[in-house]
Amino acid sequence: MKRRNAFTLTELLVVIPVIALVGTLLLASLGDSKQTVQAAACLNNMRQWGLALGLYSNDYQDLMPYEGDSQGAEIDQSFNLTAWYNVLPPYMNQTPLKNLYAANQVPLPGSRSIFTCPSSPNITYSPNMANPYFSYAMDRLETGQSGSLYPRSKAALPGQVIFLSESENNSYSFTDGYYLGTNAFPSVPPRHLGGMNFVFVDGHAQWFSQKDYSRTSVEASDPAVEWQKPRALYWYPCKTCSK
Repeated sequence: MKRRNAFTLTELLVVIPVIALVGTLLLASLGDSKQTVQAAACLNNMRQWGLALGLYSNDYQDLMPYEGDSQGAEIDQSFNLTAWYNVLPPYMNQTPLKNLYAANQVPLPGSRSIFTCPSSPNITYSPNMANPYFSYAMDRLETGQSGSLYPRSKAALPGQVIFLSESENNSYSFTDGYYLGTNAFPSVPPRHLGGMNFVFVDGHAQWFSQKDYSRTSVEASDPAVEWQKPRALYWYPCKTCSK
């Protein structure tokens, strides 16, 4: 009997769609794996920031660092010298952000740095001391009125009050969470599988979904409103801690 080595037309018509489907599933799986790896790398960055916060606060009478005002002064001037991005890196054996900018070693999206999330989207401007770039941002509500510093003990639930979050991918070193959620327009889409990573006042880092950290404009402007019901995480440190 003769051996048949070729596929018939019918067999090809059946096999080709199956191969295409398998390829699609493999690509989707690889995409999810990449997102998972990036989320894990970002969470590792956040854990280091949390450890640095603990060490810094232990040295400074429990105070948390300044949120920074990157739109009011250059990052190496005035109160920005005591901002989180300058005072916490030495506790991780890392270089303060002002020094990186001075050395023209700006941590941009795509670079491997304690300052950048691997999933940060690209930016369209060239950062400098007066117009920097932040992949992470401090919860601005952890700095009190007129720039007064809060101690960690100000947080009513330190394991649920945010210290550091992923940013709005802009030049602001701080955020209050409003533009990270679904209620603002334009809102910042979550970077990691429907959510983002956070560092909390107690120093631990954790992923949360967008529905957990989203805030309305009223909740974002009034601590009493935010704290009037139980939540997975809070932006205001306590129900009477106004900004």
